[in-house]
Amino acid sequence: MQRILTRMPRWALVSLTVFLAFLLLAGCDRSSPSGEPVVEQSMQNAAASDAQSSGDPAQRGLPTATPTPTPLSGRIVLWHSWAEGDGDALAAILEMYRRMQPGVIVDTLYVAYPDLAQAYADAVAAGEGPDLVLAPVWWMDGLVGAGVVQPLDDLLSPAEAASYWPAALENFRRQGRLYGLPTHYELVSVFVNRALADPTAMPATLDAWLAQAQQSPSLGIGLYNNLYHLAWGLPAYGARLFDENGVAVIDRQGDAPGFLRWLRTLSQTPGSYVDPDYGMLKDRFRKGEFAYFVDGPWAIDELRSALGENLAVALLPAGPFGPAQPWLSAEGVMLNPHRTGGQQQMALSLARFLTTAESGAQMAALGRRLPASRDAALGDDLLLRGFARQAVNAQPLPSLPEMAQAWGYGGDMFLKVVDGDADPLATVIETAALINDANGK
Repeated sequence: MQRILTRMPRWALVSLTVFLAFLLLAGCDRSSPSGEPVVEQSMQNAAASDAQSSGDPAQRGLPTATPTPTPLSGRIVLWHSWAEGDGDALAAILEMYRRMQPGVIVDTLYVAYPDLAQAYADAVAAGEGPDLVLAPVWWMDGLVGAGVVQPLDDLLSPAEAASYWPAALENFRRQGRLYGLPTHYELVSVFVNRALADPTAMPATLDAWLAQAQQSPSLGIGLYNNLYHLAWGLPAYGARLFDENGVAVIDRQGDAPGFLRWLRTLSQTPGSYVDPDYGMLKDRFRKGEFAYFVDGPWAIDELRSALGENLAVALLPAGPFGPAQPWLSAEGVMLNPHRTGGQQQMALSLARFLTTAESGAQMAALGRRLPASRDAALGDDLLLRGFARQAVNAQPLPSLPEMAQAWGYGGDMFLKVVDGDADPLATVIETAALINDANGK
């Protein structure tokens, strides 16, 4: 059995070398996970569910669900690693599902995040495992390559596909086939400290943003120097990393060198940083040393605890070729390919329910997540609403297998120019050549 490797924590990509390991399959054996996965009590166990479900669901803060016209009956198993707020959201969603499908018993198994992908792949390869699993898109290449997830193209109607944010759904396509349904997504945008800058007066262009930062160190900008956090600037300068055939074309269209020059100028501006030290950037922003910090919703709770009502989210400014378009990465639900007939029907029923607007509202309210459903309510959380506005211009995280080589070489491109004073044009040309050579293009 090939090994499926996991990704780093959600706040994203501290080491490009480690990150690459999450996208590749390795041939070596893996020691068994430390400790046994903790089996949660079934959400459907009679005594517990009777105690939890008494009373009107609306009075308990749970949306009511319209019963399906075709009741199902049986038992299914869901594996996941959702904890804390995510776990609270999952519990609420499964309670809603129980009310809609009282004949279906859903047993859940919590597996620690670093162990979930390998444990799932090994179990399915042995003809066992759960009916479905909640997992991030970072694991997709390995899971699809190992043949342990079910293609869903023939099981999803066009109307259902249209209910998701397009970039979130595209995350789960590989070579034209759909392998999962998105539950929620992440992307970067601009955190603003209201005590230093007015988020409603956010500069509309990157040149204007740079000019503002040059006026005062307190109006400075913090950018985490890696490919994921800076990819938004490539389309803003008319460039893209790959064409449809997986050929690196960053040197063939647009002005990627212009974006690199902009980054280097910003890094030389007092009070602004383009740096690979994520912890340093976040700490300086928390302390109020600069006004703007580009990061994702995973940082909301920590930054809000430091800045309180002064924390806001604004759109990334546009470049000379158009809007900034950050990469959008999703998490979602995938099905065991060995399930057929009624068992598959029950698993698909739960997968669909986990990604509805009603479920998305629970993820937003309890897990501080951005629901993949286009119709999900975000409540009164203005920070989540800010990221949702940014998602309108987002691109799906590239799903080409050639991306495995781009993480290292693409990340090095930014480091060479910003930190090493390399020539931007020569570096872009070299980067495309390195990626294509590594991919045999």
